[in-house]
Amino acid sequence: MGEADRRLSFFTEREGEVTVMAKSAHRSRKRFGGILQRYVLLDIAWTEVAGRIPVLDGADVAESFWKIPEDWERVRHADYLLELASALFPQPGPKPKVFSHLLSGMRALSYGSDPRTLGRKAEAAFLSIAGFGPDLSSCSGCGKSDNGPFRFLFSEGRLYCGDCMHRGGIPLSLGAVKTWRVLQAHSPEAQERIRIPEKIHKELQEVIPKYLEWCIGRPMRSLAGGFARVEP
Repeated sequence: MGEADRRLSFFTEREGEVTVMAKSAHRSRKRFGGILQRYVLLDIAWTEVAGRIPVLDGADVAESFWKIPEDWERVRHADYLLELASALFPQPGPKPKVFSHLLSGMRALSYGSDPRTLGRKAEAAFLSIAGFGPDLSSCSGCGKSDNGPFRFLFSEGRLYCGDCMHRGGIPLSLGAVKTWRVLQAHSPEAQERIRIPEKIHKELQEVIPKYLEWCIGRPMRSLAGGFARVEP
């Protein structure tokens, strides 16, 4: 904003996404000390201005995740987590669960966890919190919960077993369905302990990101090219 000011967006625990103006952030290093960067957890304070963008008063570093920029895949997935939070939770107001999963994901990326696995965990958790979490309890046709393999139908957000649906949807093994159930039902702490076998991860990658885009009605930019869109 102009030669000196910066426009910044934060995802906060108490207010959700907040956009503020940092006055003289470009001109003066003393004001914010160069800490207004991505991949940093900040304690911030701002002042509401009637009819105008809020003004950032101060920011202090609470935790930094400098290991993320050392690897391009970590960067892509860190940006993806932020984009997910912004896309699924644009409404103002407290977002403690979302913030907790977002912070856990950033820490895990910084510690060297597999970025792809973290992407699936975040998608499943955020979809569930946003109310888009699909009904994975059983086949929507016969009601059986262990009659896999299944097919997942985007338009309904439901599963059908092979006996009830012979065409359409995307195939999922019983193991992939059970893993998805666990991912969308657990806290960040519990998710950290979950290990996803490569075979099941490939199945989930063919379904969860595409279902998420189906729910929000647009493609995600951060991992553009990472998977192809398909018709449900």
